[in-house]
Amino acid sequence: MYKVYKVLPGEELQSIADKLDMEMQVLCELNGLMEDTEVRAGESIVVPNYQANMFQTYRVKSGESLYEIGKRYDVSANDLALLNGIDVEDYIYPNQELMIPRKGVIIYLTKEGDTLMDVARRFKTSPERLQMENQNIYLLPEQLLVFKEENFI
Repeated sequence: MYKVYKVLPGEELQSIADKLDMEMQVLCELNGLMEDTEVRAGESIVVPNYQANMFQTYRVKSGESLYEIGKRYDVSANDLALLNGIDVEDYIYPNQELMIPRKGVIIYLTKEGDTLMDVARRFKTSPERLQMENQNIYLLPEQLLVFKEENFI
């Protein structure tokens, strides 16, 4: 539920808390810090791992298809297939577990030439917030990136 965050130049606890849409008091409690503590660039602190709550699992019932499941959860069959490492035309089996993005979670498969700024614009967010929600961003073709829209919890 938590991960390590490296403080960027110019950041302070309040700006980090604002970026993560959390109370500074909670950030301080997580790290055993006082609210007036100064953090330095390169220092590591503990922050919530947004990806922990971005997906739910779904157990396939007999006769279901990715299209039906996708319609029920408002996600495309193509995105479901991508997320679960299968082809959209593959047969899915009863009792097979699928990962389903929670409401407000957007997924994107990177393409050749994508930049961090391009992807951040696509998600209507900052590059820093995008990095917080994705452990490693290499921007190699076909890397799966996720983003949770800010108005969803």
